[in-house]
Formats: sequence, structure tokens, C-alpha cells
Amino acid sequence: MREQAAAAGPRFVEFSLEPSRADLVELADLADRRALSVAVQETLPLAEAAKAHELSESGRVRGKIVLVP
Repeated sequence: MREQAAAAGPRFVEFSLEPSRADLVELADLADRRALSVAVQETLPLAEAAKAHELSESGRVRGKIVLVP
């Protein structure tokens, strides 16, 4: 199935959602149990925010971009 998706090329799907109280409670519980993980691609100093923005717009980022003071 992934091969078919890759052969079709990139696509864009727009969606939005409004989290419910139950969703937020579940997320808080997962965070409390340290059961969440976040993929960080790049950590940059705040002074390089423009670079972070360029990376984000490139479409090649597979994790979060973290800005630190």
C-alpha cells in the first residue's frame, strides 16, 4: 500500500478538529505516564528562527523543529 501511495506522489489533505475534553484527559494521562514521544528533527537557537521557518516550509521535515533561548 505504501508503494502505491509513493507512486501517486505527494498530496495535500486539509482537515481540522476540535479536541474533546475526553481527548485532552487521555493526552494528559499519556503525558503523565511518559507514554508520549515526539520526533525532533532539529533544535536551533531562537536567533535562527528564520532558518527554522525555511526548514518548515521546505516540506522535508519529518519531525518537530525546536527553538531554544
